[in-house]
Amino acid sequence: MLNLSATLIAFLSFVAVVLFICVIAYRNADRLEAFVERKFPKSASRPNRSRE
Repeated sequence: MLNLSATLIAFLSFVAVVLFICVIAYRNADRLEAFVERKFPKSASRPNRSRE
């Protein structure tokens, strides 16, 4: 039963860490979006030639 308890604690800890990272990213989404747009500016839009 000890191994099952350790596995459950490890799994729940992993889920908690992933949820924590998602919440932090969601709360800072505007700042992250501004950073990405500043770091990777949009190039001039090119026409889509995949349907030729």
